[in-house]
Amino acid sequence: MSSRPFQQLKIIVSMYLGYAAMMICRQMVTILSPALLADESLGLTKTNIGDFAAYGTLGALVGKLIWGPLADKIGGRFTFLIGIFLTAMFVIAFGLSPNIMFFTGFSFLLYGIKSSGWPGMTKLIGEWYHPQHYGRVWSIISTSSRFSVVLATLFFGWLLSFMHWRTVAFIAAAFALVIFVGCYFYLKEKPEDPNFFKEDEHNTDTPELTIAAKQALKNKYNHPLKDTSTIGGLIAFSKSPRVWLVVIMLMVLTCMMAFLDFVAIYLMESYQLTPSQAAMASTVFPVGSLLGLLASIAFYDRFSKKGIRTVLTIALILSLLSVLTLQYLPLFNLNAEFNYLVALAAIFLFAFSISPAYYIPMSIFSIEYGGPHSATLVCLIDAFGFGASATFGFIGGRLADSSGGWSSFMNMLILISAVGIISVWAFMHSEYKAANQVVI
Repeated sequence: MSSRPFQQLKIIVSMYLGYAAMMICRQMVTILSPALLADESLGLTKTNIGDFAAYGTLGALVGKLIWGPLADKIGGRFTFLIGIFLTAMFVIAFGLSPNIMFFTGFSFLLYGIKSSGWPGMTKLIGEWYHPQHYGRVWSIISTSSRFSVVLATLFFGWLLSFMHWRTVAFIAAAFALVIFVGCYFYLKEKPEDPNFFKEDEHNTDTPELTIAAKQALKNKYNHPLKDTSTIGGLIAFSKSPRVWLVVIMLMVLTCMMAFLDFVAIYLMESYQLTPSQAAMASTVFPVGSLLGLLASIAFYDRFSKKGIRTVLTIALILSLLSVLTLQYLPLFNLNAEFNYLVALAAIFLFAFSISPAYYIPMSIFSIEYGGPHSATLVCLIDAFGFGASATFGFIGGRLADSSGGWSSFMNMLILISAVGIISVWAFMHSEYKAANQVVI
């Protein structure tokens, strides 16, 4: 009996837990933000919290530019393990920070190191899984990000109700170090068997699927960029309209996902919650993202490019309607409790709608189009996204602190969400056209 399924299971479990550990460490900046704001000894404002997120995002941008080419050279396993260990170290440093300067600096470093996770997994998935299963594997792995944030926000938000925020940060780091030890022993760079993906003689797939599977493997092992240098790969990427379309799409979607950094404070101030209540209530965002990704596991690899284009475009329209609901809900003069429930539902739908478009198309595209430079491509795309998100953090915190308050913030999010619809349709349409050209 083939050991391939068991080996692939060990790899995906290791990546799932390892990325969860990195996400928990990264998310501590957001989870702790209401408690930091409420700690009078620190004297922080919402502008400072927005700056932490913004400088952290700049750190992620710089990290992407470093970790992408590095992962292509040193491999996915080493890149991934370094990321888990150092994110734990920087969460400890963040918990020891005495003032704004240190908080900002360690946010930058923490986000920068966490950037190693996605390029590391890009290399590992490209080595361990069949191209026709990329959508399913990325959907599963992406739920690690959302699921870990849900549990972390609930658990550490609960701890904040009776523990000092510094202690909570140290507990998160200890969890990450335990996961690091497990991944060190179970995560392998690539299969030892050179015929790892050889077709099973008893394959029950249809002839069309069998032909498509063989063609996908042929493209994988005979990639157009196979013998090119990193510079050669970057030149090829810069000349591709499809690369620029995915860059624009990710810039917009990353800004939309960055709303998560403000959700706890938005709920705390809009609905008079305690920091602990706000932190736990904000889990509605990662729960929505998680369920959106779970839904994509079922449909993504089964739909045609045209079908995916339609589904994701409709999803982005729903996300815009969700933000419009948050903005104009107070005009209906409903009672506060009902408004709160509707707001939670709108935030849930917003996250549910954007997460499949944010995580999956770009990740599949990077492996297939990037080939030997897949980690560089995925990080390059992410770097543009994080640059846009940093701008969102700087502007968002200041808008929330302005005379217009959260209303001004929501107006900005409405505009971004409208652009998101166009950008997602444009990229998925380019993928649909490219797939048709291959068939012809």
